[in-house]
Amino acid sequence: MPKPKPLVSILLPVYNGECTLKATLESLLAQTHGHFELLIGIDGTQDDSKVIAEAFRDKRIRIIEHPVNLGLANNLNALMGYIAPEAIYIAMAEQDDVYVPERLQWQLEVMRQHPKVGLVSGIAEFVSDTQAKQFPGILVYGQSFPQGVELFKYLYINQLKVVNTCMMFRRATHVNNNLSFRNTYGNFNVDWDYVLRFALISQVYGIPKVLVHMDRSSKRSSVTTNKWGQFRASRQLISDFKNEFPKLVSLTDYKAALKMCRKIELGYRNKWAIVFLGLYYTFLYLDSYFVKYVYARLKQYVRNY
Repeated sequence: MPKPKPLVSILLPVYNGECTLKATLESLLAQTHGHFELLIGIDGTQDDSKVIAEAFRDKRIRIIEHPVNLGLANNLNALMGYIAPEAIYIAMAEQDDVYVPERLQWQLEVMRQHPKVGLVSGIAEFVSDTQAKQFPGILVYGQSFPQGVELFKYLYINQLKVVNTCMMFRRATHVNNNLSFRNTYGNFNVDWDYVLRFALISQVYGIPKVLVHMDRSSKRSSVTTNKWGQFRASRQLISDFKNEFPKLVSLTDYKAALKMCRKIELGYRNKWAIVFLGLYYTFLYLDSYFVKYVYARLKQYVRNY
């Protein structure tokens, strides 16, 4: 019996992922939609990631090994060159995330029902050392993504990436618009840069269901655990996109995006920096959010004292 042709190509870039890769692969191979290929890009890794992937002995897995580390963007671009000719959709995955069994099935249903939609994502359940939450809030609260320039601005100002770790997009949309993954900020913001540009060329759909579970506790190794590197890269992207898209990003938009950066960064400061910067940002932006945040943290410090 001939091997079924893959409708979906899953791209899974891997770098030193031995601690989490097994659970990720188990969740992908357990998908209720089984007609896919799983392209694993082993990117100059120094651990047993390749051994773990090979141990599954699943014919849907194809391992592409890069002897020298290419970085996230170049790894993804390289994997694009190995996609089966018959694959219509491309699904993204990350080495430290676990996917619900229906993820691909639900996304394919959207793609088939909405031919103008070029990219579909959903809700992520995020766990860190201090909190557990679902995002993006717009989907959690039953709303839909805006479209076009409005979506571009929404993602830009709010630092949203439509949950990159579980997005699926049409191969034709990617190819016909000469899209690629960019390493402008090293391994940071590859996803944010991509979805911002995608929002300007196609419709984006958000499924109001949890598609992925993300563990970002300190015991896990992930690019996103390097918070200050991420923060610096985000501020640079905000500035770069203001310059690249001056007709879309106004000075007001830029200031709003920068203020969002300050809000996100504030929670990772030490106690006295939170107090000082919180009060400073309150007067700088005339936004009561900051003083309310300082007050809440001070109450927490007093309770824990």
